[in-house]
Amino acid sequence: MMIKGMETDNGHIDPVGLLPKVFAGEATAEENSLVNNWLSANEANRKEFEAFARLWSITGTTSLSEDIDLDTEWQKMESVLSPDRTIRFAPMNVLKIAASIILVSALGLLGLRINSFRAERAPLAELYTVKLPDGTVVSLNAGSKIIYKKGFGKTHRSLQLKGEAYFEVVKKDKPFIINAGEAHIRVTGTKFNVKAYNRKSEIKVTVTEGSVKLYETNQPLKEAVLLAGETGIYDKSVRTIRKKVTEDMNDLAWKTRIMDFRNTPLSEVADILGSTYHIPIDVDPAIKDCSLTVHFENQELESVFKVLQSTLDLTITRKGNRAIITGKGC
Repeated sequence: MMIKGMETDNGHIDPVGLLPKVFAGEATAEENSLVNNWLSANEANRKEFEAFARLWSITGTTSLSEDIDLDTEWQKMESVLSPDRTIRFAPMNVLKIAASIILVSALGLLGLRINSFRAERAPLAELYTVKLPDGTVVSLNAGSKIIYKKGFGKTHRSLQLKGEAYFEVVKKDKPFIINAGEAHIRVTGTKFNVKAYNRKSEIKVTVTEGSVKLYETNQPLKEAVLLAGETGIYDKSVRTIRKKVTEDMNDLAWKTRIMDFRNTPLSEVADILGSTYHIPIDVDPAIKDCSLTVHFENQELESVFKVLQSTLDLTITRKGNRAIITGKGC
């Protein structure tokens, strides 16, 4: 951003008009000296400077080429536009004009940055399938989303995932890279599921075809190669990756509606059901370790609940959009 210094009524350059150039590192030595003298003149000027600096920091320090978190960017913009958040300036017309210019310029830059990204999001209670520009098909679980820059499929094949998705990646020369937060997944052409919820302590990758590399975000050499029929798990707390043979396909139940529980703890059953039917399910701690062996295929949630109630003598109640499972124990 570049804004010429504003002239005051007496014809002199107003230091406030030079602030955008100072923050952007574009001011001359003479202009920097002028601003420094103004800044040291009194406490009111210092407070004005700090207010402008806070506003500039909202968007002025990140370039378009950097990776950004779109959620964070929107939150920053909303914090500026929020009616209960004000930045106070001295009641001088020149200051108000300068503040408006900086705010409009900052929001304009933010708009350019956001417009350089594409986001796809599934509704909160529905699945959503999207075909990416390179031909890759992504099935998003309810409430999940992917974000990628313009040029996807031409200059790059990188995206950010928040939530859960099943990928059917088309084979191309450019690697397909998924940013799942603390871990990344790198492939060329394969089919796999990624579960990467912020609230979960693990990032889980289940491969159904081909192979993928799962590695820690800041340590690409700390990786595990996963083949079809294997599941990789990144533990956020201890920053380790382990892999195992995929014993069941319940992690794909949200997409296939097929669940096969074999001596599975009720807490895990509830987690799978919640992901599949898009409803939070709370389990009484007294019965969370009770095991269940049962097979479900394309059944409605109420039908599944009836089976659970009769099998383990449970009580399942609905409270708002949640389900609560209680019982006498096992």
